[in-house]
Amino acid sequence: MKRFFFELVSDANGRSDEMAVLSIIGVLTFIGLELFTVLVRHQQFEPERFGMGLGSAIAAGAIGMGLSSRFGG
Repeated sequence: MKRFFFELVSDANGRSDEMAVLSIIGVLTFIGLELFTVLVRHQQFEPERFGMGLGSAIAAGAIGMGLSSRFGG
């Protein structure tokens, strides 16, 4: 399991990729806040808004990783 997580956040050279780490943390935070809103604050779950927000977070991470690899950052 540890190797899986290491491969998830490292680039092809074995160095850690900060953009991947930030993307994973961002998506997990987004899901955690949605769970907090539904379970603790008893607000209604809105799948359309959740999907749009999660998709935006994933797209932002993918764009950041693409720009990082393109410009050598």
